[in-house]
Amino acid sequence: MILSQSNKRKGILAIGAHPDDIELGCGASLARLARKGIYISAVVMTAGKSGTDEPIDRHQESREALKVLGCQQTIHLDFADTRAHFQLNDMICALENIIHHEIPSDVEIGRVYTMHNADRHQDHMAVYQASMVACRTIPQILGYETPSTWLSFMPQVFELLEEEDFNLKLKALSKHRSQSKRDYMCPERLRAVAQFRGQQINSNYGEGFVIHKMIL
Repeated sequence: MILSQSNKRKGILAIGAHPDDIELGCGASLARLARKGIYISAVVMTAGKSGTDEPIDRHQESREALKVLGCQQTIHLDFADTRAHFQLNDMICALENIIHHEIPSDVEIGRVYTMHNADRHQDHMAVYQASMVACRTIPQILGYETPSTWLSFMPQVFELLEEEDFNLKLKALSKHRSQSKRDYMCPERLRAVAQFRGQQINSNYGEGFVIHKMIL
């Protein structure tokens, strides 16, 4: 349950270090929640320029992908990827400004999806740290699964998904054309992960999350 302490619309904030992190980690869950009428705001912290040698606007790929998932608000920042850990204070300030000034006033954010604290990617770790500080007043903070966590990820909560949710995730990820040759973008591999998480909860598909903070 996503908490709402007022008559405001229920909202979710999804935070990613790079332009494809949100889609990979919680894309199907966001699609499912958006269909239920929950307001989805997504923040991408870097442009992911180190992720491609081509002159491609990865933020534009991300805008297209997040629109597929039903995100009503997408905010793209331009912190330097691979160097996010040197920009921690600025990232905290940027996220705080978004939470307090850019989320629509009639929306109450009850849950945050962000990076996992045991992720081996340095940018992911930095974004997790910034999220925990900037989102400290939000009741629920969940860490999502990415390819750089696959070796050790042990979820504690799950989102039960339908085929439609997972297919929207794949459709969103297909917008990241600059990343299409990466092994972890292979639909069969992504399906295997979703089916494994689903098997853990007696469902066809699922996405798993670790609890960083949970007020019920």
